[in-house]
Amino acid sequence: MIGGELALGKNVLVAYMPWEGYNFEDVVLIIERLVYEDIYTSFHIQKYEIQTHVRSQGPERITNEILHLEAYLLRNLDKNGILMLGSWVETVDILVGKLTPQVAKESSYAPEDRLLRAILAIQVSTSKETCLKLPIGGRGRVVDVIWVQKKRGF
Repeated sequence: MIGGELALGKNVLVAYMPWEGYNFEDVVLIIERLVYEDIYTSFHIQKYEIQTHVRSQGPERITNEILHLEAYLLRNLDKNGILMLGSWVETVDILVGKLTPQVAKESSYAPEDRLLRAILAIQVSTSKETCLKLPIGGRGRVVDVIWVQKKRGF
């Protein structure tokens, strides 16, 4: 075990030799088949989770309708706002689209808007983008998506 990961190995025949006398101990593989047949290729599976909560301003929503983001950033999301199975993702791609409701500040509206809201008793809320994004340095293919919905009262 190295760093919490199981390290398995294979013996391989290699040669240590200088390249035309200019280098020192460059490794040259004797068998090209190791490269072509992916003998030493490995993969790692990372798990990413996100939760939604009910806030005082309202419930958080999982969605693909995030207006202020470019369509390119939302290209891998399905109609529910969750990454599609088999998608290729790279650093800072959105894995799950999520909006958190926020109450807008009264001073941020024009006077006529405030008057209309006061007359009609409308409570306006805005949403903040709180999407789950792939961390820097990450990339790969989505191999599984699990949606778990807790029952109320638990």
